[in-house]
Amino acid sequence: MGGAVAVHCAAKKRLHTLTGLIVLDVVEGTALASLAFMQSFLSSRPSSFPSVEKAIEWSVKGGSLRNIDSARVSVASTLKYNEQKQCYTWLTPLEKTETHWQGWYKGLSDLFLSSPVPKILILAGTERLDRALTIGQMQGKFQMVVLRNTGHAIQEDVPDELAKIVLNFIERNCITASGVKIPAVLRAAQLRPQE
Repeated sequence: MGGAVAVHCAAKKRLHTLTGLIVLDVVEGTALASLAFMQSFLSSRPSSFPSVEKAIEWSVKGGSLRNIDSARVSVASTLKYNEQKQCYTWLTPLEKTETHWQGWYKGLSDLFLSSPVPKILILAGTERLDRALTIGQMQGKFQMVVLRNTGHAIQEDVPDELAKIVLNFIERNCITASGVKIPAVLRAAQLRPQE
């Protein structure tokens, strides 16, 4: 769901220092089609766990995460301890955000394509591309990388591979801590008087 927020912010030019957009496994068509099953998924997950370890175990055995080492780092931050019930519950009640789901994803592909910064879409499978993104990718409007052997939680399942892709994207687009660095060749061409 964070990918949708990032795309909306980038397209609306809310962050003046934004120099690149990286979106992980979020495509409008697939996201909208999946919403019909979201409440069912949320209601099928346990509402509480006796320990963080049991939540990690459920996350990996249930298939939402595939990397046990990553799950050991990330799952705890999605939980809070309930003193009254003496158990761990989900920190964010996602089911209460349902009224916003359509708005997060409708028009997302066009917003992504219109974002005025270098963009990369990293997917867990090519079948997730919709028409607008297929055309945009063919026109070179963004970089796309498809990863195999991963689920939706790419950053969890293959963190080392993702880190390499992100670093390559940063280098390829000359992104630095202070913004986009224009290569010397391009800078010289921009300074040269027009003939």
